[in-house]
Amino acid sequence: MTTKENPGENQDPPAASKKAERTARIENIIATLFAVLGVVALCALTYLSLPAFGGISDLPEYYAPAKLIFEGKGAEGYTLAGLAEAQHRLFPSMGGRVVPLFVPPQGLALLSPIALFPPDVIRYVWKAILGISLGVSICLLRKTFSLNYKQTCYLIAAVALSDAAYNSLRIDQLAPILLLSYISTIRCLEKKQDISAGLWLSLIVLKPQQFLPFLAYLAGTKRFKPLLVCLGVFLVLSIIAFVQMGQTGLANYAALVGAPSSLPYMQPELTPTFRGQLMRLFPSAAPSIFTITSALYLATIAFAVFVGWKFRDKQNSVLLGVLSVMPLALVASLHCHTYDLLLLVPTIILMFNDSVIKFGQWWKLAVLFGAIIFVLPVSIEIQYDYLLKGGQFNPWFFLLVPLAVALLLKVFRRMESH
Repeated sequence: MTTKENPGENQDPPAASKKAERTARIENIIATLFAVLGVVALCALTYLSLPAFGGISDLPEYYAPAKLIFEGKGAEGYTLAGLAEAQHRLFPSMGGRVVPLFVPPQGLALLSPIALFPPDVIRYVWKAILGISLGVSICLLRKTFSLNYKQTCYLIAAVALSDAAYNSLRIDQLAPILLLSYISTIRCLEKKQDISAGLWLSLIVLKPQQFLPFLAYLAGTKRFKPLLVCLGVFLVLSIIAFVQMGQTGLANYAALVGAPSSLPYMQPELTPTFRGQLMRLFPSAAPSIFTITSALYLATIAFAVFVGWKFRDKQNSVLLGVLSVMPLALVASLHCHTYDLLLLVPTIILMFNDSVIKFGQWWKLAVLFGAIIFVLPVSIEIQYDYLLKGGQFNPWFFLLVPLAVALLLKVFRRMESH
C-alpha cells in the first residue's frame, strides 16, 4: 500500500526558503501599493480642497487672533466682532463666515508665531506643518511600537484614508499636531525621558479637554515629573498670554466659551461624544446636557486617577493607559470631532500588535469592520447625507462607546489575573 506524500514535505530547505521569500516580497509589494494609494489619495483630496479655503478652513480661527496680538489688539481675539473684522480683512474669501477661537489663551500664545507669515503664505505653510506632523507621527509610531515594513505600510494606508486625517488636513485642524504631541509623550515616557515627555505633553494646551483624563491617569501612576514640567510650561504660557491680551482678553475668552451664542459655532451635536449624542436627541435641553456631560467628564478624570493608581506598579503602565483611558477620554470629552480621533491610532496599534495585552482575532475583526465607517468615502456619506440632515443617532458614537468600555474591561480583567 502506498501513501500519498505531501508535496510540501519533500521540498528541500533552499526551495522552501525561496518560496517564503517570494511570498514575503509579494506581500510587501501589496502593502507598499496600499500605502502609496493612501498617500496619493490624501494629497490629491487635500490639493483639491485648496480653492475652497475661505469656505471651509479653520486656519483663520488661529491666524486672525495671532495677528491681532501682533497688532496690539490681543484682547479682541476672543470677541466675535474683533474676530470677524480681522478674519474678513486678512482672508476676504471667507465672505460673511466667522470662525471663533475656542483654543485657551495659553494655546493661542503657543500658536501666535504663525502671524509672522503673510496671510497668502501661511495657508500653505500651515498645510505643510500639519502634513509633516502627520508624517513624523507615523515614523514615531513605527519606532515606538516596533512595526515592521508591512505593518508600517498598512498603518500609512489606514491613516491616510481615514476621515480623521483627511478632514484635519482639509480644514486645517490641529489633530496632526496633537497626535505628534501624544505619541512623542508616550515614546519619551517609555524611555524614561520625563523632561522631554513633559515638554511634549505641554502641547495639550491646544485642546486640553481631550488629554486631561490621560494626565489624571499619569498622576495616578505617580509619574509626577513630566506633569510638573507640563505645569511649568503652562504657567509660562499663561504669563505670555496675559502679556499678549491682558485681563480683558482672558475675561473675553471666558465669556465667549460660556456664551449661549457660541453654541452654533461649537457644533457639539456633530461630535461622537456623550454630549454630542444627547444634543442630537434633545437639542432644546442644551443647558441640562452641558451640566450632565460636564459632571460625567469630571467623573472620567477621577476614574482615570483610580485606574492609574491600580496600574501604577505594572511594567507597561503608560501603554495600559493608552489602551484603557484614552478611548474613554475622547468619548467623554467636552468637545471632540472626528478628526480628533487620530489620537486613537496608538490604541488601535496596541490592539493589533499584542505588545501589552494579547487580543483575539475576533477583537481585531470587530475593529476592522467597525473602522469602515471612519474611512473615506463612507465617513463623508455619514457626515453629509445623514448627520447634517438631522439624523438622530451618531454611528461613530455608538461604535466608540462599546470600544471604550470593552477595552477598559479587557485591560482590568487581564491585569487582575496577573
